[in-house]
Amino acid sequence: MREIDMFTPGPAQIPVGVRLASVSALVHHRSAEFRELYARIQGGLQRLFRTAGDVLLLPSSGSGAMEAAVLNTVAPGDDVLVLAAGKYGRRWAELCRTYGARVHLHEAPDGHTFDPGLVERDLTRYRPRHLFLTHCETSTGVGHDVERLAALGRAAGATVVADTMTTIGVQPFEQDAWGVDLAVTASHKGLMSPPGAAFVAVRPEAWSRLRTDLGYSYWNLRHLRESGLDHTVPNTPPVAALLGVAAGLDLIEAEGLERVWQRHAQASAVCRAGLVALGLPLYPRADPAAALSVARLPDDPRARGLLDELTERFRLRIAAGQGELKGRILRIGHIGAVRPLDLLPVLTALEILLLERGLVDEPGRAAQAMAQSLWHLTAPEADTREPVGSAR
Repeated sequence: MREIDMFTPGPAQIPVGVRLASVSALVHHRSAEFRELYARIQGGLQRLFRTAGDVLLLPSSGSGAMEAAVLNTVAPGDDVLVLAAGKYGRRWAELCRTYGARVHLHEAPDGHTFDPGLVERDLTRYRPRHLFLTHCETSTGVGHDVERLAALGRAAGATVVADTMTTIGVQPFEQDAWGVDLAVTASHKGLMSPPGAAFVAVRPEAWSRLRTDLGYSYWNLRHLRESGLDHTVPNTPPVAALLGVAAGLDLIEAEGLERVWQRHAQASAVCRAGLVALGLPLYPRADPAAALSVARLPDDPRARGLLDELTERFRLRIAAGQGELKGRILRIGHIGAVRPLDLLPVLTALEILLLERGLVDEPGRAAQAMAQSLWHLTAPEADTREPVGSAR
């Protein structure tokens, strides 16, 4: 049976070369080979995060990196302001409560972003020790202006912690220049690698803001940093995932980070053109992130089971909505190695299912709209080389 092609916001489609790298060797984490691998990953991730600081390796999913960020910043009783506009923003609030913070939740409706003036008002009102925010709210597809929000947090004297799970290696992020103290991501997103590894980037000035009273903990960033000085980790790492990460970083370096950002922007524009052509309203309409395209499903019984059939018949997996949005939206991920042209089969297959269910009355709309979008995006460019590491 043909394997399923992933077009979710994570795990991303893994290029063949990255897969092979992840099973290429058994490397012991106390060997010279691992120290070389660690240094290679460290340098590559510093360039992606745009930081001169440490990027610490965790054997976990992205949620482990989020918990590590909270544990190392939040002391019991600390006032914390969390900006939430979806499931993952609210996860920051849940974690901070778990570790004893007084959480002040600043919410925007799902699919919307924040009014900087209102955020500044709450920063003045609560004077939080820490500000937690999200770059891309993957549950809704909305992108937040981390640069501006981080500047507000810094001006208020707060530690700024950002979830950058689906933006690192996907769209511009400048940790040091924007003053983001801690930022987190995982291997199976923009790094186009197998799940199993997560990363916490700490800008150089941020170490003075981290807790010094923690004893032994699997998530203690100071312990990870100390081991990192010798290019290793304190506990057994997910070596296979890290070998894949190193190979993924090589592909990004070969393509060039700015070209990677541009490719993701083009893929998102092309995908959204196809969705609009199918009569599926975009969600959100404003401030979409580059990692995924989100659209409302028809409020019609004939739309039930649409995503399951897309997987069963066409071996293409896209993501459904979560929580209150379950059954109401679809989410198409175009992160990692995905090119704009890779999305044509996805939208075409989706169009076929809508046609068969009587929810669309004319074939070919999606492909035509996507081709027109891609033409307008790329026609002025003299350099039309395909990116390295195609997903297909």
